[in-house]
Amino acid sequence: MSNGNMNLTLKVWRQKNSETAGKFVTYKAEHISPDMSFLEMLDVVNESLTHKNEEPIYFDHDCREGICGMCSLYINGRPHGPKRAIT
Repeated sequence: MSNGNMNLTLKVWRQKNSETAGKFVTYKAEHISPDMSFLEMLDVVNESLTHKNEEPIYFDHDCREGICGMCSLYINGRPHGPKRAIT
């Protein structure tokens, strides 16, 4: 029986700095609980990347509660952040 966890495919824009070309990179996020926030899911993906000696996905965050606005993200081309309380 399924425990409700999800397997997701992420397409993340990777760009080393403003002077280099960027590209979308596809990552698998596996066994993600529906109770996790988006930032918690990124933590799981980064743990997997680190174990494979790959560069983690960098993102700004502070309170991780959708209050300060530091972690505002674009998901599916739409802004998410403190006004929607989605982090």
